[in-house]
Amino acid sequence: MKKGLTIVLIAVCVVVFGISAYQLIKYYSADKAAENDFGNLLPPDLAGSEVAASDEKSAYDLLLPFYRDLREQNDDMVGWLRIPGTRISYPVMQTVYSPEYYLDKNFKREYSASGSLFASSISDVDLPSDVVIIFGHRMKTGAMLGSLGNYLKADFFSEHEKVLFDTFTGRNEYKVYMVFTLAVGPEVENEFEYFNYNMFRDKEAFDSFMARAQALAVIENPANAPSFGDKLLLLSTCEYTHDNGRLVLIAVRR
Repeated sequence: MKKGLTIVLIAVCVVVFGISAYQLIKYYSADKAAENDFGNLLPPDLAGSEVAASDEKSAYDLLLPFYRDLREQNDDMVGWLRIPGTRISYPVMQTVYSPEYYLDKNFKREYSASGSLFASSISDVDLPSDVVIIFGHRMKTGAMLGSLGNYLKADFFSEHEKVLFDTFTGRNEYKVYMVFTLAVGPEVENEFEYFNYNMFRDKEAFDSFMARAQALAVIENPANAPSFGDKLLLLSTCEYTHDNGRLVLIAVRR
């Protein structure tokens, strides 16, 4: 009886392990395929090169024709986000009519668990507005905004302070100022709705926003602290120490 039960338990364990392994392989394969799709959007000699990561105007001029070609393929594209030294190098989409459309869609508008990076529907990426927010998944493989979790480490934070966001009006270079984490949702008392900001009506509104963020800060670089009138870029992704948590990076345009 005991021997038979042991055999059954072993069989169940083998089946469970097999299913788990299959799901894991399927997850990573799908993520790899999605990553390859994005990696093929720009020419290999520009996509990951120092030229593409440069802050020189000539680098932007080299890339602009390819950005325009991509926009002809999908007019939801509003820019390209890159953080040198990380895996983050992706087009940024925006759909005012359906703000979270690209949460589970790739550049070709096909279903993808990785989704795409997308700008808040209230952000003006061209002007730009006082606050531009870009959302993306924090994939376990490190894809999309998966690298943001590394900013919680002081060494990584200090070594990756440059963020480049190319739009169709020019290249914007930002310096990383802060990372904060929080829980969001209707059950959160006095929720910090950072995602509802695009303009500051006055200095008081700016100071209030920064005070809320600073109260939640995990790590920051005071040397890159913004002043009223500076343009902010927020990168927002999932965070796992809170229920319905978010990890948000604030960078300041220079």
